[in-house]
Amino acid sequence: MKPIGRKHGFFYTPFYGVFTLLLTLLLLLTLPSCRNDLKDIARIQIPDTIAGQFISNGELYYSELGRTKVRIKSPVINNYETIDNYTELPQGFHAEFLDANMEVESTITAEYGIVLKKDNIMRARRNVVVLSLKDSEQLNTEELIWDMNTKKIYTDEFVKLTSPDKILFGDGFEADENFENRSIKKLRGEITVKNEE
Repeated sequence: MKPIGRKHGFFYTPFYGVFTLLLTLLLLLTLPSCRNDLKDIARIQIPDTIAGQFISNGELYYSELGRTKVRIKSPVINNYETIDNYTELPQGFHAEFLDANMEVESTITAEYGIVLKKDNIMRARRNVVVLSLKDSEQLNTEELIWDMNTKKIYTDEFVKLTSPDKILFGDGFEADENFENRSIKKLRGEITVKNEE
């Protein structure tokens, strides 16, 4: 193809004008779509949820007046130093409540746990089991909250409380953190267990 003319060092062809026009239209159509609305950006921003500390096969200790009261073992412990400031136990945990002689009084196990440090609360979820070694009693539920301020454990979920002589079913439960002074809020049923000797 023979150039038509020369302008500023470029050769003009019959397609040059069409190409320039198409390129200009394409740029004009795509430029407005490249703006960032600050409201949209703020809406989709996700706070930092990467664990600040990751511990594998670790233990947490809670003490009062220099005495260890609770020992928690977990395969994975994630510490988040965010506004909420919490510790997550995503693969479950086993907690031991200790008496003054460092003997285990009761235990709590669950498939998931989270400690809300700001509120001083631990929340256990999924297949929660509390054992009182002193009374040979077991509590089963799907969620249990341990309030370290009030020294209480409680739930509003369905519970099953098994003791050597009976099984109680109900909604809601409350007890001291060492599993004493316990009560079921709304009793649904009771089964008497006969010991055959």
